Amino acid sequence: MRLTTASALTAIVFLSACGGSEEAAPPPPAPAPAPGPAPAPAPGPAPAPAPSPAPAPSPAPAPSPAPTPAPAPAPAPVAAWTLTPLPLGAALPAASDTTPNPGRGYHRWRAQPPAVPEPHAPAPRESFQRYTWAQLEGATPGSYTLAGLLADRDAARAQGQRFAFRIQPMRGYGTGGIDVPAYLSAASTQPECNTPHPACMWLTETSTYVPNWNHPYVLARMQALLERVAQALGDPSDLAWVDVGLYGQYGEWVLSGTRVDYAGAAARALGMAPASDATRRAIARMHFEAFPTVRQLMFIPHANLDTLRYAFLEQTLTALPVGLRWDCLGQAGYMNQWLHRPADWALIQDRWQTAPWVAEFCPFGAGSADPSAATAAQQVRDFHVGTVGNANLSSAWAAFSPAEQQALAALGREAGYRLAATQASVALPSADTLRLTLQVENLGNAPVYEPWALQAQVRDAAGQVLGTQALLNAAQVQDIIAGRPAQIDTRWTLPGAAPAGTYALHLAWVRSPALAVPQAMRWNMAGVEPDGSVRVATLRRH
Repeated sequence: MRLTTASALTAIVFLSACGGSEEAAPPPPAPAPAPGPAPAPAPGPAPAPAPSPAPAPSPAPAPSPAPTPAPAPAPAPVAAWTLTPLPLGAALPAASDTTPNPGRGYHRWRAQPPAVPEPHAPAPRESFQRYTWAQLEGATPGSYTLAGLLADRDAARAQGQRFAFRIQPMRGYGTGGIDVPAYLSAASTQPECNTPHPACMWLTETSTYVPNWNHPYVLARMQALLERVAQALGDPSDLAWVDVGLYGQYGEWVLSGTRVDYAGAAARALGMAPASDATRRAIARMHFEAFPTVRQLMFIPHANLDTLRYAFLEQTLTALPVGLRWDCLGQAGYMNQWLHRPADWALIQDRWQTAPWVAEFCPFGAGSADPSAATAAQQVRDFHVGTVGNANLSSAWAAFSPAEQQALAALGREAGYRLAATQASVALPSADTLRLTLQVENLGNAPVYEPWALQAQVRDAAGQVLGTQALLNAAQVQDIIAGRPAQIDTRWTLPGAAPAGTYALHLAWVRSPALAVPQAMRWNMAGVEPDGSVRVATLRRH
């Protein structure tokens, strides 16, 4: 019965829930109850059990505490630099500065004993020699005799000197000597020098043999000679300069109008004429072609204005600007030939800023009023002469008066550049960064013409260079002249691989390219190191 009742009830509930097709009749109303206590309600179907409340979420488990990391190893100590600045030595005064340096002061002249001896003049860094054409070529075309020239070059190298030279087609007047090869002489049987061709040489009324400058064969043989000399010398890096010679007395591009008279009978009989501008340009050009990377010097007589204009402004054969050669230093008024022609003087007035003046004395002796030592010294100052031959005077040193000796010694000390570091500051803005501020002055009368650059160098106790910093390139160094110093403010990282120890900071001049003849350029300062550098700080690596 229980099962039946329950089954019926279940069926009703199921139909109601599922919505049967017939609607059930409502039950009759129940009779009103008698007054009295309300009867207990008939038991109805059991209420559906209340849904169980959602179980409370279990609290999240507390995170496991992070494991305590192992203590990091202590950082390795960072290597650092410390610095102790050093005071600069004072610039040397001109009155006592005998610093030997390349391209300035006195140079050796023709292997002669020095007119101004040491210690009044420092040991020279250049050696100059000159040769006649006949010394370099024999009696037949192409029979060259260059052993003497090469021996002189090698002797200069052995003395740590750079070599310079000139070739002369003739020497003095009235000697009757022939300074060209015999095949060009007046007695030549060379076809090119005989009829129907003009003579290759002629003899003046003053017994002076003069080449026929305009002769095509003479010019061709000049060019062949220069080419052969250049070939024999080989590497030209240790040549200090080459004089543009092969024309005029001593190859100095001047001829006396009275001793070589082209209007005279001897010249007219042979059809001789002065060298044309085209000929002079050709002689200059063949030098430039033979030695394009070597410094060349042109002689400065005003009569050569056209060729000087060509050499300075027009030709593009030479890698270096052509300089000036003064063959009569000490003669009063010598430069009036230019100073009295202002428009022409403008051509060479500032040439000294880019190319050197090289000079030799007009010969004079003790007590000479003109030429004189005092005039020579003043001309070096006025015209920015860089170097002077230390010979060609007609008295020994001891014969000159104290005033003359003083002037000659001053000339050698003052000619050319004199470089000094006049202000310097060194600091370490960080542990491995160095800052350098520096002022470099030129206390001389001419710039540095060779390719020397300025470096800062960190050196170890043995003098080995561990690191460098470029401070000035060669062009910037040449730009330093009196009244126009170089200002440097730079910083760089010190060598990171340097082991702990003590080091020194040097300021050194470095030539690039280096020479076959090792030479140093030295500061003109007190306290200079043996290699010419200055030390401005002590560094310590910890």
